[in-house]
Amino acid sequence: MALQLQIFEYEEDERLSNVRTIIMEDGEVWWVAKDVCEVLGISNHRNAVSRLDNDEKDEVDLADSIGRLQKMVIINEPGMYSLIIRSDKPEAKRFKRWITHEVIPQIRKTGSYGLRGAGIPIFVRRFNDNWDRVDKGYFSVINELFIRVYGKLEQLGYVLPDKTRKGVELRPDVSVGKLFPKWLEARHPQFAGAFKHYNHRLPDGMEVRARQYANIVLPEFIEYVETVWITQHAENYFKERDPKALNYLPKLLSSPSED
Repeated sequence: MALQLQIFEYEEDERLSNVRTIIMEDGEVWWVAKDVCEVLGISNHRNAVSRLDNDEKDEVDLADSIGRLQKMVIINEPGMYSLIIRSDKPEAKRFKRWITHEVIPQIRKTGSYGLRGAGIPIFVRRFNDNWDRVDKGYFSVINELFIRVYGKLEQLGYVLPDKTRKGVELRPDVSVGKLFPKWLEARHPQFAGAFKHYNHRLPDGMEVRARQYANIVLPEFIEYVETVWITQHAENYFKERDPKALNYLPKLLSSPSED
């Protein structure tokens, strides 16, 4: 397998850190987990990576500075965002902005990142604008859907469009956000009140109240998304809004956690 190595210099408090990226043969970009974790202040990168889904991590042989092959743990884009979201370091926000505004656009500009377009999709912009509005110890619907739906679809080769066929913004997080509380109340009533609100910023600058759930509810949320929403509701959601996504749902169902 031919790998293309690119090294980016990230400046933090007048200190430069090298962040290595790997461009696979299919154009997908992966990141050396150790480099990302060092910037985020995560001391044990292997422990952090062990918590990622199997399709968000891998291992490759890379040559070190004197030409010796070393086994390196790498993570893809959804995996990298998972680590950023869970970092308590204030630098995480700046690092995320550097990734989304400098590194990825530069990779895409060279043409080595596939034909995904250089513009930042609205769903990604909403994720960028809101992930750090969620309180420590909580998660939001859009943060987790970015990893578990949007990111995995992109990994399968499909990028959700900004708008539906009728010109309405595509917001699968709204569907999940409305249905999940009902399921949680019915299946796990002890967690039904484990949430509070945050101000969610929309692309037009408006802000709406949205739920953020305590991290204790995260296993139930993942269960709901992967075994209920994707299997029972996603088809109806995308059928009228984005029919092309239907072709990828079977792959989405089989990709995350069967390994």
